Amino acid sequence: MLKKTSKRLCIFALFLCSITIYAPMQSESATQELSKPRLIFSAALRTRYESQHNFSQKYYGINQPAGKSDDSFLLYRIRAGLDWHPSKKTHLALWMQHADVLGYELPDSAFYNNAFKHTDHPHKDRFELYQTFIETKDIMHTGISLKAGRQKISYADNRVFGPGEWGNSGRWVWDALKTSWSFKHGFLDLFYGKTMLHEIDQFSLGHRHGYESIGMYGHVNVLKNPVNLIVEPMLFTKKDNHQNYTGELNKTPGKLDSWYLGARTHASLRNWELGATFIQEKGSFGADKINAYGYHIMAAYTVPHDWKPRLCAAYSYASGDSNPADGKNETFHEAFGAKDMFYGRMNLFSWSNLKDYEISMTINPYAWLTIKGEAHKFKLADKHDGWSLNSKTYRDKTVSSGESVGKELDLVISCRYSNNHTLMAGFGRFWPDEFAKNMASSKQASWVFLQWEYRFSKSLL
Repeated sequence: MLKKTSKRLCIFALFLCSITIYAPMQSESATQELSKPRLIFSAALRTRYESQHNFSQKYYGINQPAGKSDDSFLLYRIRAGLDWHPSKKTHLALWMQHADVLGYELPDSAFYNNAFKHTDHPHKDRFELYQTFIETKDIMHTGISLKAGRQKISYADNRVFGPGEWGNSGRWVWDALKTSWSFKHGFLDLFYGKTMLHEIDQFSLGHRHGYESIGMYGHVNVLKNPVNLIVEPMLFTKKDNHQNYTGELNKTPGKLDSWYLGARTHASLRNWELGATFIQEKGSFGADKINAYGYHIMAAYTVPHDWKPRLCAAYSYASGDSNPADGKNETFHEAFGAKDMFYGRMNLFSWSNLKDYEISMTINPYAWLTIKGEAHKFKLADKHDGWSLNSKTYRDKTVSSGESVGKELDLVISCRYSNNHTLMAGFGRFWPDEFAKNMASSKQASWVFLQWEYRFSKSLL
């Protein structure tokens, strides 16, 4: 184990040296003529130190079933690839990724997915194929584009569809075919794809996928000036045809066959913003019928000041299961979105069986500096259901622990001190309430991180 770790550290150090010596300090000029063929080599290196006290990615409190309650580790991720543009409407991409972590206490087995029968690791995915696709735009001047291959699918604020980039391996990566139609007042996307699994040492082209989905996502500019109003309807599925999903009544395992219908809307007038997202989930989870929903509402105001202080109040809700033995699955299963930006930066919660009351303030003292502070109050949507951190471990069958889980305060600072370098630092503190105290621990939890990211690109043609 020590030899393997030393070897990885040596490779990591050599890579750092190589990009320091040979990489240009700034990207190539964006004014290069798009009509000429272009071949661009790009790379991105990200390292992040994290320290977690009294919690982990799977558990809360002391005496955890796996790993340790206090953990400090170093994440690193390298992405590099080629982008070829034979014409201004055609794009071919070939990228690789290597993601790993040093000093992490949770064992790899903690991320074994019983439904997938495979590991899906948030931090480790060594020497893996990343974005690799062919894309052609505005076919015959119709506004229709096609994109096929390994890609990221994200929309709007990334709440429903988002790559989940905070996770070291990248949460959602798709093997998909996407058709986009751009028209005067918006766009309409149709897609079919499957999500890849982040198995540590197995190349992804040789293993099964995670979820399968077919759907549509639209964007319409309804109003413009002085009120800007957009509406984004969506309809899509989330399926897994493997018979590994057992319902509440422990009948013969079946498949996951769910579908989502909803919309997002956002309005702005001068310095005010209002937004809302609503998603209804139906279908089947094994033998159980799914009937669940989630929504998010927000209001924000940007103070007319040089620092652009943005004050925001928000509420997120995801339904929980009211009866764990009636054969009805009422727990909202988050779709394909990111969670690190939304439900507390410590990642103790996801969009499932949740009430999240949030206030935040963001300031930009300089163009290169962003500071955001946020406070959350977390409750269970239904006290018969579990805490989304680990719903099987943290569920009170007596419901005597109530619904209040805890409060969290976060501060994140982002500094882009050059075109290529970005530094981030953050701190989080969690105060447990009745449910967390009874089911996990009465001790407070804390978290700090420091992250450095370096990007560069160079034209080869």
